[in-house]
Amino acid sequence: MATLPHDRVAIQWDVCQEVLMWENYYDYERANYKQEIFSVLAQIGDAVPSGIELGYHLCYGSPKDVHLVQPKDSANIVDMMLGIQDAVARPITFFHIPVPKGRDDDAYFAPLKQLKLVAGTEFYVGCVHHADEDGDARRLRKAQKYIQVDGIASECGWGRSDPERVPGHLDSYVKAAKLLAGS
Repeated sequence: MATLPHDRVAIQWDVCQEVLMWENYYDYERANYKQEIFSVLAQIGDAVPSGIELGYHLCYGSPKDVHLVQPKDSANIVDMMLGIQDAVARPITFFHIPVPKGRDDDAYFAPLKQLKLVAGTEFYVGCVHHADEDGDARRLRKAQKYIQVDGIASECGWGRSDPERVPGHLDSYVKAAKLLAGS
């Protein structure tokens, strides 16, 4: 990693299988799986040199743009962010959480009130969805009711997205970013 231009690189760990374990998606349970998750996420986070930005994307999986688990609310990902933050020794630059398209309700966002991030850690809300600018705005505003939002993103990555959607995605990002900047 010494050859990486530290000021031009960010490492984001995609935390999906671990979130699914937290949500009881799998039909087995290991007694100390939460501690194991924090230990592994701390190991990979601490392996990133301190001059490189480090982020964690908490994910519910999104084959065909649909979560494998529909979260009841954001409580489990809040617990996970707090645990990751406590386990990782180096600074975490950001956390990114997904927001399902249909969730612009208080019940989903209220647990975010319990999230106390270390100074310098930014919070990104994955509120941007394809062709849903009104919904993007509602999700952003609802998140802001409970936590300081430092940035916006799509719910999940674009790796499996239809390339024809990219121009629309970019337009949606611009509009949501303007809403955030006007806050």
